[in-house]
Amino acid sequence: MNILKGFVAAALFFFAASVSAQNNVKDINARLEQVGKDATARYAQSLNKPMPELKDYRYGMDMDIAKLVHVSQNVMYCGNVRSIMSFEDSKGELHMVRYIVKGNCYNNK
Repeated sequence: MNILKGFVAAALFFFAASVSAQNNVKDINARLEQVGKDATARYAQSLNKPMPELKDYRYGMDMDIAKLVHVSQNVMYCGNVRSIMSFEDSKGELHMVRYIVKGNCYNNK
């Protein structure tokens, strides 16, 4: 019976840790997106340009990057996070793209 209680306790611990990690990455993604949108909005406003729509990156997507405006900072997280990049193309139009990057983990070497 004590062994069963130990297994149940361990399972509950790992489940709670998993839920906590999922909430943590949601918070990280939300913060990175908000910072990216704010930086892009300030840049767009300073040049009287319209705020671009946030688009998800797709493999093979045409990326005509003439001037980089914002790239999300690296975050200490063991897993994938959503990064935001905003840029001007060669026509001077502003774009904002969301893409997946690997977080900086203490275990990454």
